[in-house]
Amino acid sequence: MIALLERLQAHLPFSLLQRQELHTIESSAKIAYYPNGEKCISAQSKPETFYYIIKGVVEVKKGDELIDLYHDDDSFGGIEIIEEQESNYDYIVTEELICYEIPKEILLQLCEKNDAFKHYFFSSIVERIEMIKAYNESAKMADIMVARIDDSIWHDACVVDADMPVIKALAKLESEKAAALLVKNPEGYGIVTDADLRKYILHTETENLKWISQIQSYPVISIPEGELFFNVLLLMTGNSIKHLPVMNENGEPVGVLVMIDLLSYFANQSHLIGNQIEKATDLESVISAAKRIDVMIKTLHYKGVKSRYIARLVSEIHKKMYARIFELIFPKAWHDKCTLLLLGSEGRGEQILKTDQDNAMIFEEEFVPKDKKRFLLKFTETLDAIGFPRCEGNVMVINPKWAKGAEAYRKDIKRWIESPDAEGLMDLAIFYDAFAVAGNVDIFKSLRDTLIKEAGEYTTFLPHFAKAVESFESPIGLFSRFVSMDKAHKNEIDIKKGALFALVHGVRALALEHGITKTNTTERIKALSNTGYMGKEEASNLIETFEVLNTLRLHTRLEKLEHGKKPNNFVDWRALNKLERDTLKEALKIVETFKKRVAYHFHLSNVS
Repeated sequence: MIALLERLQAHLPFSLLQRQELHTIESSAKIAYYPNGEKCISAQSKPETFYYIIKGVVEVKKGDELIDLYHDDDSFGGIEIIEEQESNYDYIVTEELICYEIPKEILLQLCEKNDAFKHYFFSSIVERIEMIKAYNESAKMADIMVARIDDSIWHDACVVDADMPVIKALAKLESEKAAALLVKNPEGYGIVTDADLRKYILHTETENLKWISQIQSYPVISIPEGELFFNVLLLMTGNSIKHLPVMNENGEPVGVLVMIDLLSYFANQSHLIGNQIEKATDLESVISAAKRIDVMIKTLHYKGVKSRYIARLVSEIHKKMYARIFELIFPKAWHDKCTLLLLGSEGRGEQILKTDQDNAMIFEEEFVPKDKKRFLLKFTETLDAIGFPRCEGNVMVINPKWAKGAEAYRKDIKRWIESPDAEGLMDLAIFYDAFAVAGNVDIFKSLRDTLIKEAGEYTTFLPHFAKAVESFESPIGLFSRFVSMDKAHKNEIDIKKGALFALVHGVRALALEHGITKTNTTERIKALSNTGYMGKEEASNLIETFEVLNTLRLHTRLEKLEHGKKPNNFVDWRALNKLERDTLKEALKIVETFKKRVAYHFHLSNVS
């Protein structure tokens, strides 16, 4: 029965059991066979056995209604046994069943000894996910999202006073073999690293550098003890720093984190990719580094990192990439006279694997760029080389509609809001999600302020803007059954059209109504909660739902890439295990409830 033990411990709820508890099952379970048409459990009967499916399919029916479906590695009968109640359903074999039968008394014994195991049967989907995460953490197999820094990874802090002579300070650095010098100033700390020492060597005489405070980087960026590993990585990647002081609750340094030590823990190449992009002196180097991002994404996903955190890290690296491409392609005369915008999922900081190019350019009024078409085409061709497909809707800088002066955009904004039509509302949604990634950001901020102001004054357009939330039918039908909307994708659902779009756009419409400037959907949900529009529990459910949908989408796209197929948004529900199917169903139901709330809020039934 070794195979049983190995199989069980890989699946919920059995992965919540201790080794000895698994052995209890191993010594008592029996292998059973049921032909097609046979009932494992009949309605109005009390089951005496807990079933674990090795191979086969079992339908759950109430009369003629199909309620649910169980297949390989699913289990059933547990709730009825624990509650000592009659089953409300018939469990009927529809494909020859081979299963493990676990006696009633053994299941009850395990529930009595293991609260987490028992709680699983009555928990919500989110609770089940948190349960397994907590178990993994206690088993020291927590993913890097829940791991926190401690003194096992940082170096001792080497602190010197601001008025210490440079040579004396360096002697202390050498004697203590420290990673960096922390400089104590009257107000706060500074830091001296290898980069600062180069400044001292090159300019000591010309600038009369004598004191350590003269070459420090001040103020220092730091983190508190116990910070999440991932937040540390995000901070260091975003600020391009290799040394990060750790401060105690009194604001005093207790150690210094070094990027190379973090890399040995993460092993996901993010810092390496970011550095290569920043130091690139030609487009070929940027393209080469950017092509490695997908490897990093795979590593993080298969380590169990939440999709929203992967998206944040990818977004940070992409920002560096776009900024560097901007600097290398566009003449310096352009740099403070225009703004490069990221649009769509890239603008919201939610893009993980490469999707369509979505970008725009805003030029300062009175600025007439030379060779405009040539440089904008080179920008687009560079993204082609990296692997970003061109936008089918032509929302790119090579389209004059999305590369023009600020006043032209301002006129567009007024027209989108004051005289809304289908195309204008779509363009408004695109622009509202924009993020200024390079150039003169103030040009964009002025236009964004105009958009928020106009939307606040002409609120009658908001229902028309929100109406798109009803564009696509839900892929969840009667009796919680999945429904395919595309004949070419039988047994698959389009997770983007069927759920993600409605959630993203509904949140977008509410955020615009409340004048929220954040672009990320999760951040918009939090901001809506802070305004009092929705409670923290609803906000949390929406964020977790968004996470579930994006994780399933990412996993499916990665699998298709590995099999040489073109990634798309279709998820085959037959390939999901029971927990994943239930999670997806729960997520789709939450999206449907949210759509109804948005429809009621904006009175969409009155919008033609």
